Amino acid sequence: MLFLQYFFVSLFGLLVGTFGTMLGVGGGFIHVPFLMILFNFIPQDAIGTSIGVIFFNTLAGSTIYFFQKRLNMYVATRLALYAIPGATIGPFVVQHYTKSFFCTMLSVLLVLVSYYLFFKQGKVTADTKKESEVHLTGDDKEDAKRYNLRLGQIGTLFIGFLSNLFGIGGGIIHVPFMVMVMKMPLHLVLGTSHLVLCVSSFIGMCVFFYLGNIQVDFMMPIALGSIIGARIGAELSGRIPADVIRKILALTLAFVALRLMLTSML
Repeated sequence: MLFLQYFFVSLFGLLVGTFGTMLGVGGGFIHVPFLMILFNFIPQDAIGTSIGVIFFNTLAGSTIYFFQKRLNMYVATRLALYAIPGATIGPFVVQHYTKSFFCTMLSVLLVLVSYYLFFKQGKVTADTKKESEVHLTGDDKEDAKRYNLRLGQIGTLFIGFLSNLFGIGGGIIHVPFMVMVMKMPLHLVLGTSHLVLCVSSFIGMCVFFYLGNIQVDFMMPIALGSIIGARIGAELSGRIPADVIRKILALTLAFVALRLMLTSML
């Protein structure tokens, strides 16, 4: 990879990591179309490389959240066990994709994500402000009794599978699921979800690497930029209107979805 190309890819990772952290949605749903449209990756390599980036990003994020005491380790370990089967099977299913089929599926998913970001995510955040102030005992196992853990495990099993089918990591689905279905406070959901996705993406990365679907020369600069961006996003969170960024990102994703749909027709 040329130096200028390396710099551009790292800058892309920095921007995605920054905005993804500010909104709490990660960046996997941006990595995959970026790699396919600009670098002509086949779907399998785009997904595998994205899952690798997500692992490094969520590993860094989970470490930060752990020291900030913003995750429930008991809930995270229980959910992570249910993410493993889907993360293991997903990469093998991906091998059967054709480019046109995947572009169609991904464009539909991006439209749904765009709709969620534009209309729903702000509502999820606003509705959970009071919940985030609820008194916690400090005992993760005791606090977990307040949440719908069994339903969370079932949902995580499905989300772990889905995330590796698209290379999106799953944060965009897992965060609202944990808030609205499991009834966890948002300030704990972000860290807990990060750790679950870290485990899921690690398993997925190992399987995709075994299958030869990870382009390391692209994965590492994007991952490096994402890790730095995650730190910047955490610092900027609350200083820049998240609502504006969210809607710009939603419109961008809608445009990318249209571009992918056109690609699938060619």
